[in-house]
Amino acid sequence: MIGRMDLKSKDVIIDELDFSTMPGTNTAVLHAKYVKVPLRNAYQPDGPWEFCLTNHSRNYLDLKRTYLVFTFDITDTAGNFVKMDSKLLETSLSYAPINNIASSILKTITLHINSQLVYSNSTNHAYKSYFENLLNYSQNIKDSTLSAAGFFHDTAVEEFSSLGYQKRCEMVYNNKPVQVAANISIDLMNQSRVLLNSCNASLTVYPNHSDFLIEGRNLGDKKLKLNVRDVYALVHEYELTDGITNELEAALIEHKLVQYPMISTQVRSFYIGPNRLDAPANTIFTSKMPRRIFLGLVSAEAYNGSQTTSPFNFKPYGLKNVHIDYCGKTIPGRPLELDFENNKFIEAYVQMQEAMGHSRNNSTCNSISAEMFKEKGFTIFGFELSPVALDSSLFELVIQTNVSIRLDFKEKTPEYGLYCVVAAEFDSLVGFDQLRNPLLDAVAH
Repeated sequence: MIGRMDLKSKDVIIDELDFSTMPGTNTAVLHAKYVKVPLRNAYQPDGPWEFCLTNHSRNYLDLKRTYLVFTFDITDTAGNFVKMDSKLLETSLSYAPINNIASSILKTITLHINSQLVYSNSTNHAYKSYFENLLNYSQNIKDSTLSAAGFFHDTAVEEFSSLGYQKRCEMVYNNKPVQVAANISIDLMNQSRVLLNSCNASLTVYPNHSDFLIEGRNLGDKKLKLNVRDVYALVHEYELTDGITNELEAALIEHKLVQYPMISTQVRSFYIGPNRLDAPANTIFTSKMPRRIFLGLVSAEAYNGSQTTSPFNFKPYGLKNVHIDYCGKTIPGRPLELDFENNKFIEAYVQMQEAMGHSRNNSTCNSISAEMFKEKGFTIFGFELSPVALDSSLFELVIQTNVSIRLDFKEKTPEYGLYCVVAAEFDSLVGFDQLRNPLLDAVAH
């Protein structure tokens, strides 16, 4: 007997038997091209580096395909090359740019459109980009596509034997310039809609200092310097047909607004002094509830820049409890009972992977194992505050609240203290009126 699982189930013809359906035809885009954008101001090693990405072009800018391209080398402070042992022995001198170097070079970024500020970050852009690349992508992506940005998958941070560290040593081993490129990871450029034509988009960048950007072993009293020799932007433009351009302009005049929904990632950090058993009370965000929060602890020495450490070495530091307070609620609902030395951490690891949507998923992962989370420099905690945190196609209801981070330790914090780096995601909206004036959503972060 043949029957349907349910009467509401409709008849379907599989694609292999469908001879009537044809692909659609592109009638909107005439041409697409990459354009090299040089510095608008005179080059200064310490910045600022300014770019005019559009220059009032009649073309439409494909924001997601905007890159900064750097050429750099590493020398001593006198400009001389420092030779490494060809075998990269553990006992010999070695050095490398820190992971994700193309994005880590960037300290602060501002974006102005038609002279109005639409994006400005704290000084933690390197952490924002590192969290995105580390947590979202698998090892295959990190070792292929992201290698253009100088990202190589580490199995252990600050360990000489890590293949990622050794590959980054090889980048600078031959005393030749290294070229890397990274997407500009800011809110408006992380969404898929193109930027309207006749906008003047100006990008201003300040770089991090060399102590933050270099990770070395057995350096002794040597001081190294990362020298950016050249920097330019690559933008991708669409030239549309006159018909679609006119229709878009007419729609803008009629509706008086075009909008760009997006996820805005805000990064904050706070200091935890030495010899403490808890973190000071810290209200990190004071406006609306985030969708997700990720946080990790790094030594104050590495956070402020030290050529013998990595700023991305996130450790437990004797943490016994971490939770988020907001709207009179606590996430998680009960305190995490952490004891890394006695292998009580798996709940935190599972929550981090669940917050990324990687658990029980055979199509994507971030290649962070439980062991790496425990003791290899990848102790990053993840919390879902929104019930639709993983669905970026939905807005969450706007809830006005303060968000606080609570941390308790079973042993005193180190002598020089710690920094807690916090990345939170918010729903955001940017609009443009018919005069191309940007309009930001009223609820600030």
